[in-house]
Amino acid sequence: MISRRGWESLLAALVGLFISFYVLHYLLVLIALVVFTFLATEILLFHLDTIGLTPASFVTRRRAIAGRVAIGTPGRTEVSVRYTGRAGFVAELYDTIPDGLAIRGPVPRRGGWWGPGQEKRLETTFVARVRGSYMLGPTFVRVRSRLGLAERRIALPSERPVQIVPENPVRKPGQLRRRIFTRVQGRAQLRHRGYGTEFRALRPYQFSDDIRHIAWRRSTLKQLVVREFEQESRQDVLIVIDVSAAMLAGPSGDNVLDQACLAATTVAGYAQRSGEDRLGLLTYSDKVHQFLRPSRGPPHFRKLYENIGILAIRPGSFEMAPVLTAIASRLRHGAHVLLFSPLERPLDGVHRAYAHFKARGHHLYVFVPDLGTFYHGDGDPVLERAVAWATEEDRLRFHRTVAELRAEAIPTFTFDARGAGTKVIAAYGQLRAWGSAQ
Repeated sequence: MISRRGWESLLAALVGLFISFYVLHYLLVLIALVVFTFLATEILLFHLDTIGLTPASFVTRRRAIAGRVAIGTPGRTEVSVRYTGRAGFVAELYDTIPDGLAIRGPVPRRGGWWGPGQEKRLETTFVARVRGSYMLGPTFVRVRSRLGLAERRIALPSERPVQIVPENPVRKPGQLRRRIFTRVQGRAQLRHRGYGTEFRALRPYQFSDDIRHIAWRRSTLKQLVVREFEQESRQDVLIVIDVSAAMLAGPSGDNVLDQACLAATTVAGYAQRSGEDRLGLLTYSDKVHQFLRPSRGPPHFRKLYENIGILAIRPGSFEMAPVLTAIASRLRHGAHVLLFSPLERPLDGVHRAYAHFKARGHHLYVFVPDLGTFYHGDGDPVLERAVAWATEEDRLRFHRTVAELRAEAIPTFTFDARGAGTKVIAAYGQLRAWGSAQ
């Protein structure tokens, strides 16, 4: 392939040759012919010398990196390439880094003479900034002629996948983490009274108590006493995320879908640390796209984090009634369902679907974003007025949707562009403490 410098040199030689013929100056004609022949020969010899240069002439190895990196966390990748051919050449080595990863410092490149058996290395430090699944690589070798008149680019297979997931707030030190995993959070206990295995206290008998738990030695003819035990909270929690186009509201990397994924990661982190609740995931637009049945254990949570990290918008619209029906048909036991969606479609048929949903022993908690807060005019007065006018209809729909949900006695939580983390943590803490959230 002729480089830009090569085309410019050939064009200049042709112009000189044309001018020399035009003025009939034989010395100039001879010089122009010699220059043009030299340039053409240089380009032709380069292509003949590199015709056998293929990806098989190189041994490429990418150093293993973490397959999952949290947003804002620095990562590092290293590629080593060894040339196994016989003839040396001038080349430049560079790697491919996706746009979702911000490179720290200048883009690493290695240029110069590359002899037989010589190895070159590239080290790249990046910071993950946008959630998603990316592919590091391939690595390219750009071979150039000695004068830079021609070049050839060879792609070396060095691809390695990396997943960027929302940062797990559970790993951050702080008061919230210490409190939510103790058995008492404020005055709310994370264990419920019930028929467990750990003795709690004695109390007077009630008609709803099981007769097998009466403490006969402590009871009298006038007052029966029952043993009360601790019952550990082992609940099923299902996170439902809307993946329709409505979740694209907001800037890239910080839109509604990203905020929902961050909230889901927060809940997953707390559930994994507690080791008691079973957590699942369901994504929906016009149909169910992903479904992970509530479960526990490191392999399950690893798969859960990976699925949250690669969530993307799917075609179709999100309607609440079919979602509730799909959830009720897939869950075998009663579960707490945390649903994230702007709910742009009308809530037709929700009353009947929610009644059937509750009859199966499930509990629904809806987190609705205020889409008007995800856009701003960047300080421009004209743009601010335009954004305010454009989002007025969204605000009216938002308040109308929240009112309809609460009229159905569905616990509804709202959040803005700052995220749903606080609301989710509070709701999950109430589920752990009291078995319900308001």
